[in-house]
Amino acid sequence: MTEGREREGGRQLFCRIITPQEVVFDDDVDMVVARIADGELGVLVDHAPVVSTVEIGDVRITQGDERRVYATSDGFFKVSENLVQLLVEEAVPADEIDVNEAEDRVEEAERELGEVSEGDEEEGAKKERARIERRRKMGENLARVARRYGNEG
Repeated sequence: MTEGREREGGRQLFCRIITPQEVVFDDDVDMVVARIADGELGVLVDHAPVVSTVEIGDVRITQGDERRVYATSDGFFKVSENLVQLLVEEAVPADEIDVNEAEDRVEEAERELGEVSEGDEEEGAKKERARIERRRKMGENLARVARRYGNEG
């Protein structure tokens, strides 16, 4: 086992949030809180290893006196040797979310869901409904996170 990450004054936790398009966050942190499959999990330095899925929700990162919040899609979550990694389709800082745009996204998804036949049991229709529903949930999440944390910075 490696010694873990060190900083002046002792060991340090590191967090990385990655989407297919970019590395959204990559820095030393004091604490990371995320909603994983088993519930909300807070990670501090020297946390036991964890591999799980991460749910649509928010990820809260504490760095000294600052707190950063990201609205995230579902994906994967891993903690190992003082490194927290989130691999998600989408991660948006709370203070960069446009609430109107998020609400439009929800409305558009609801319209699309109405157009996909509920009774259609064809595999393609099921997958399309799931894809649209996921987009709707992420739009709702974006709006919720922006309203709750958007002015914190």
